[in-house]
Amino acid sequence: MEVSPALTDPTNPMHADCPGREVFKLITGRWTLLILWSLKSGTLRFFQIRDQVEGVSERVLSSALKDLCRHGLISRHVEPSVPPKVSYSLTPCGAGLLDVMGQITGWIASELDTIEAAKRRYDES
Repeated sequence: MEVSPALTDPTNPMHADCPGREVFKLITGRWTLLILWSLKSGTLRFFQIRDQVEGVSERVLSSALKDLCRHGLISRHVEPSVPPKVSYSLTPCGAGLLDVMGQITGWIASELDTIEAAKRRYDES
């Protein structure tokens, strides 16, 4: 059986060694887009993000913020005070991802009735 060239291409996200696969996994994570969405109106402190993203634990939020900083989607600002005040904001890269997310939320809004109807039909069968 011959293997498709697309599956052996290291730039294909379906390939385990694709450099973009890590980014793909990050942005499709449970909380990533919600955290980024919370920052669309400007810089926020940790507790403000936590309060906006209902359901995220502080441990998970802390880990997600570190990953987002590491990948350049958000920046972390530390004010030299006692105790230090830490805030987060979108980078241009993160803002670009939010542009894509805006398209997704627009699609959700336009298709939500269709999706809800499909769920009802499925659940009734």
